[in-house]
Amino acid sequence: MDTSQRPILAPAARTEPIFVPGRDPVPVTLLTGFLGSGKTTLLNRILNGDHGLRVGVLINDFGAINIDAELVDSIEENTINLTNGCVCCEIRDDLVRSLEELLLREKAVDYVILEASGVSDPSGIVMTFLDQKYEKLLRLDSITCVVDAEAIFTHGDDQELNTLKMRQISFADMVILNKVDLVGPTHLEVIHEWIGHHLKRIRIIEATRCDAPLEILLAVGRFDPVRAIAAHQKPSEAHDHPHEDDAHGHGEAHSQFQTWSYETDRAFAQDALGEMVRRKLPAEIYRCKGIVHVADSPGERFSLQAVGRRTELTSLGPWGEQVPCSRIVAIGSSIDAAALTALFDSCLAG
Repeated sequence: MDTSQRPILAPAARTEPIFVPGRDPVPVTLLTGFLGSGKTTLLNRILNGDHGLRVGVLINDFGAINIDAELVDSIEENTINLTNGCVCCEIRDDLVRSLEELLLREKAVDYVILEASGVSDPSGIVMTFLDQKYEKLLRLDSITCVVDAEAIFTHGDDQELNTLKMRQISFADMVILNKVDLVGPTHLEVIHEWIGHHLKRIRIIEATRCDAPLEILLAVGRFDPVRAIAAHQKPSEAHDHPHEDDAHGHGEAHSQFQTWSYETDRAFAQDALGEMVRRKLPAEIYRCKGIVHVADSPGERFSLQAVGRRTELTSLGPWGEQVPCSRIVAIGSSIDAAALTALFDSCLAG
């Protein structure tokens, strides 16, 4: 086949199919969305829902410490963490191995959810799911994109980031427009018009804290691979494979993201930490999150979440048998690691 005519999302060449005798293909939901949109909140809502499913989870956090994995509730046995890379690029082989490990376990899962990194372009992930060797093992049931209603236009003058956000939306068959309680009706109308201008017939569900009905999130069979391939194949793009050499469009956007991580056994002064994150965290930090130990309540684990100007420091309950410590990651552009470390050091108690 002439490479100039190769489809942009052509599935991998057929290999010997993987299957479990007597077991139907397991449905998979892919959760996408830009940094801080609320994917982990949505994942926890699904996991804690009254659906009776045995759910397996793959979690990909862009950074050396997978904070998202620590924020997911009560499914350690069926959780696999994909750390220090993005599943559409650096650790795609890990995704393949993890899928096989999860789906071939003796105790079968009924459903799989992959929470992708906030900087993932969905195309490479979709290609993995379309690999024909998995057609008897799994089926891509749906792609859900979570959009932050308040922050969607935050990087309005950054064309690469806007393109990444739109690609995340464009691959979805349903969009959860999250945090609608933080904006007014005019702002919501502008978002609907912006998405509608670029994409047609995208299902958009408005939500607060990702509170969407389970019956529209799980096992509804909306994903159509033929439609996905046709929708994203343009004549000008048909000459190249979307994953090789980052040609699927994520490479340039991905390169501008940097990560920073911080770990300490010392406790933070809670008020000082909250105030610093609210008022002094550099504008170049798109997202900051972590599990923190505070001197004010030494027996409790706290979750730190920061998106734009919003911050949350909330209790996760007792440490139990865990040794109290703080583990924090930040994602942004042009990160001054020394300056950021100094900011957090300044909030340590005593």
